[in-house]
Amino acid sequence: MPKGTIVGVTKAKLDGKAVQTCTVAMTDVDHETFLKSFFSRTDAEKIEEKRDGLQISRLYILIAGGREQFVNLKFPASPSADGLMVASSIADD
Repeated sequence: MPKGTIVGVTKAKLDGKAVQTCTVAMTDVDHETFLKSFFSRTDAEKIEEKRDGLQISRLYILIAGGREQFVNLKFPASPSADGLMVASSIADD
């Protein structure tokens, strides 16, 4: 992982169901390269996208490790912009 990457992992309950979450925040990462790698390694299907002038937020559903997961990716709106890339996932435990 790039220098300065922050990773957070939790186990919790959501509506009474045990879940696991993971969030990775990275700076100084080429988000276009990250997205290409993400799609080459997953069967992710986009289910929602939100945009503002600075940031794109996309919600995906995918199967990984035999489990259905929701993944949210947030990254700069401009392909050439530097900025924070955040990837978060939640799945049943």
